Amino acid sequence: MTAEKVAFTHDPRLKGRVTVPLVVTAFAAVIGGSFPHGYNTGVLNAPQDLIIQFLNDTYLIRTGNEPGKGMLNFVWSFTVAIYLVGGMFGAFSAGWFADRFGRKKAIIIMYIPTFVAAILFGLCDVAESFEMLIIARFIVGFGCGAGSGLVPMYMTEIAPVNIRGAMGVLHQLALTTGILVSQIFGLRQILGNENWPILLAFVGVPCLISAFILPWFPDSPRYTLIKLKKEKEAQEALQTFRGADHDVSADIEEMRREQKQLQKQPPWSLGKLFRSKMHRMPFMLVSALALAQQLSGINVVFYYSSSVFKDAGIPDDYVQYATLGTGIINVIMTVISVPLMEKSGRRILLLGGMILMLTSAVIITIALNLKDILPWMAYICVICMLLFVIGFAIGLGSIPQFIGAELFKQGPRPAAMSFGGMLNWLANTLVGISYPSMEDAMGPYSFIVFVALLLFFLILIWKFLPETKNKSFAEIAAHFGIKEDEMADAEDNKESVEMLPMHDRVGTRLAATAPANARQNGSHSMPTTHIPQVVIEDEANATNPTIGNPAINVTDDDFQQQPLISKEDSHRSPRKPNIPMDPEVGRPRSGQDVDKEVLA
Repeated sequence: MTAEKVAFTHDPRLKGRVTVPLVVTAFAAVIGGSFPHGYNTGVLNAPQDLIIQFLNDTYLIRTGNEPGKGMLNFVWSFTVAIYLVGGMFGAFSAGWFADRFGRKKAIIIMYIPTFVAAILFGLCDVAESFEMLIIARFIVGFGCGAGSGLVPMYMTEIAPVNIRGAMGVLHQLALTTGILVSQIFGLRQILGNENWPILLAFVGVPCLISAFILPWFPDSPRYTLIKLKKEKEAQEALQTFRGADHDVSADIEEMRREQKQLQKQPPWSLGKLFRSKMHRMPFMLVSALALAQQLSGINVVFYYSSSVFKDAGIPDDYVQYATLGTGIINVIMTVISVPLMEKSGRRILLLGGMILMLTSAVIITIALNLKDILPWMAYICVICMLLFVIGFAIGLGSIPQFIGAELFKQGPRPAAMSFGGMLNWLANTLVGISYPSMEDAMGPYSFIVFVALLLFFLILIWKFLPETKNKSFAEIAAHFGIKEDEMADAEDNKESVEMLPMHDRVGTRLAATAPANARQNGSHSMPTTHIPQVVIEDEANATNPTIGNPAINVTDDDFQQQPLISKEDSHRSPRKPNIPMDPEVGRPRSGQDVDKEVLA
């Protein structure tokens, strides 16, 4: 199914307004669950030389010998990369934590590893232990990885449909703000000096702030009603987030329908999600977006920025401020993308941002190869790098974090987001490990690899990703042909018919054509019960107890086939239908025999 426009008409009561409790809850969630991720991403850049000297001095004190350059580089690289490994494990476990403890409690639980890591960061220099530094990086990576899945999930589930995208972008806004704050605090005039342990330990402060605020607000209403089956608490949570005077009946009705569907299905797991044909396309999209974010080349742009700024004539003492300016632009554009997300939509921002990135990457590749011949090409590089960052901020930077929560309904959502988060961290790790070697081998042409990857993901997203703006979770699922509500109704109708006596089943037709539809939509197949269809030619004189029966859901429109009972016999009692007699034994034929005749 391609990404053509599909018209939906959803209940306008699902829309809501921005309220103070919603804003405070969002602030508490992102400051504790998203900000630390960005902060730890950029915090090691400024004090890199100081930390390497710490590693060297610690080894010298223990052994009496200085470590070799190769060993020192290995320990430093391992210290940087172990954060990504921890994040990969944390992201993969986010779904389990979300289902086991709830969205809000899981976010708060993830503050524990961050607090522990902050203590280890602050004491590693005093204890003269680089092992404490490495362990702290892994632990804080685990907490940040889990938070990268939990926070967008929580934000999209508490937000009204009309501001869900803007709420989802707040995760990326907090992340980019964390990177910027780490760059500011890392300046030599602030904490980018011998106070670097304090710089690293600061990550515990935002978690402490959030830990005092978030417990006062409700958990996700969807989790509370659908998973915990506590409708009263879910309604109270909705009233808190929407406002006491807001009508939340439409939200409750939608959640009831989804809860009814989930009750008829076994619990969702990653293995079940892999096997589900219905969810194959949204699962592919979540995976592609997670990979595209890290394989776009954004980290390479930041890697080249310092050398390009120097080539452009910026003095060495001011290069750090120029790099800081890049971070500021990233934050500003993410702020701008918040209102644009609901005005322009996810799809157009994502595609537009990727086209801008693709164009900038091509020009950067050309300019990097010509800057030694044409010095003014360095300025072209600076401009294109800033445009690349802008394109990333409005598209791939903001959207992949929350799009998984929109493409999936309550059941498979945690597993899908966990897998997407793990892929995101895995791709980040692979880029960090492989890029130095790729840069040595290809030089400036290394951008060609990211140009090709951007083009591939651009075509994939353009063809298959639908617009999710202002659509309910059920409407988005319907775009991919996921008709779980029809399947649930079919099961109800089938059970109701099978409980009737055989002579009442004659003349009924299951409203659920769902077994066939379900197979067409790729869902699991259900056993089909062949029910004889008795049609009365003269509907005006017909009396049949099945018509209008809500348990069977047979209407007058169902009686449009050739009659199996003659018009003359239509006056007979519906309790004594004209069932064919077996001439040999003088008794009614079995239902199986009748089925065969009807089918024939």
